[in-house]
Formats: sequence, structure tokens, C-alpha cells
Amino acid sequence: MTEHNPQDNDIFLEGEIVVLRQPDIEKDVLQGHWHSWFNDPVTTQYLVHGVFPVNREQQAEIVTREMADPSSLLLVVIDKATSRHIGVVCLKFINHTLRSAALSIVFGDRSVRGAPLEAVALLTKHAFDRLSLQRVYGGQHASLWQWMNSLELIGYRLDGYSQDYGIRNGETYDIANYAVTSSHFYTLQKQRDGNICTASLENLLSQKASENKTEIMKQFFSELYDG
Repeated sequence: MTEHNPQDNDIFLEGEIVVLRQPDIEKDVLQGHWHSWFNDPVTTQYLVHGVFPVNREQQAEIVTREMADPSSLLLVVIDKATSRHIGVVCLKFINHTLRSAALSIVFGDRSVRGAPLEAVALLTKHAFDRLSLQRVYGGQHASLWQWMNSLELIGYRLDGYSQDYGIRNGETYDIANYAVTSSHFYTLQKQRDGNICTASLENLLSQKASENKTEIMKQFFSELYDG
């Protein structure tokens, strides 16, 4: 991760390929395409969104409410090479008593290889370094097991499995839960000379596991309760 340049005062967190900053309602929403991601059936295929249409004004209201919520930290993801707004990452349900928060991520532009992982790494590091949290957790549609294998590269681990969590296109789907603790994150970061994404994000991505561990977990619970 690169050093922060204080002259770029709209930048909050900076990596090698992306920067994270606070949303700009006018630029990102009212003049941008943020709302269109939640109308796109491909982007929302594995999300709870996409049930009702949303326009720019409605999206602006949603973003404004989220920014005003003290238990939420919402940041936009900008591709450094093109300055395009390509995604959003968020810590939700920030709880300073439990020292935990939930991770949320949506990318409307998935063309920048490594951008989602670096964005999550930056936000997770901030959660531990500055918010003094102890655990960041989340859940994903079980079909996104390859993304969860990517998250493992920065310390996240499978943390549970919810069968028949919801229904989409007439079929039930499962959710795989994952989490990372500050101790595990910092241990991994130290092993990598202080850079959780290593000196080469491309090399890190090449180490991603190919095994579908969510299927193993599903089988485990099926055998545990169904005999």
C-alpha cells in the first residue's frame, strides 16, 4: 500500500490500484451511474438488491442516510489509473462494545483486476488500525466461493454456513459467512513486511485456492444434522 499524499485531500485510504474516499453526492450519484448498479440484474444477481428500481434521487437519499449513520462507514472505490468510480465498500453495524463490524461491498465495474480485494484490505486495515475493532465479518451467496477464496488471501476465513437463507429466481440459495480477527490480520501483515497485499497484488492473487470450501462446509452440516 502506498503512502498517503496529504495534498490529495479527498483521498481517505490509498492502495496501489485504488483509492477510497467519502462519497460525493453530486459527482458520484446525481451526475454518476451509482444507482444503475442496483438496477442491473448481473450486478444484483447475488445481492438482496434489484427488487425495486432506483433512480439517482433515491440513491442520493440512501447514500445521504448511510453517511449520517454513526454505525456505518461508507466509501467509494476509485480506479487510480482512470479516476473512474468502480465500486463501494462499507463497514456496517459498527459496534464499539463488541468491537465488530459487518463488511459490505458492491462493484458495478468489475474490469479492474484486484480492485475489490485491495479495497477490502484497505477498509479492513482501517477497521483495526483506527476504529480499534477486533473482528470484521460478512456473508456471501454460496455461489461466490471464488471471491471468498480471494478474501482468504488477506486473512478472512469461513465462519459459518446458512442453508436455504433466501429465494431468488424460484430457487433457494445458501449463504456462507466469513470473518477476520485483528490478531490474525496483524500476524499476516507482519509476515508480509507490513503490507497485507504484499509487494505485488498480482502475485498474491496467483496464490488463491481453487477448492470450493463452501461445498465442504455445506456437506459437513448436512451430515451433522441429517445423518
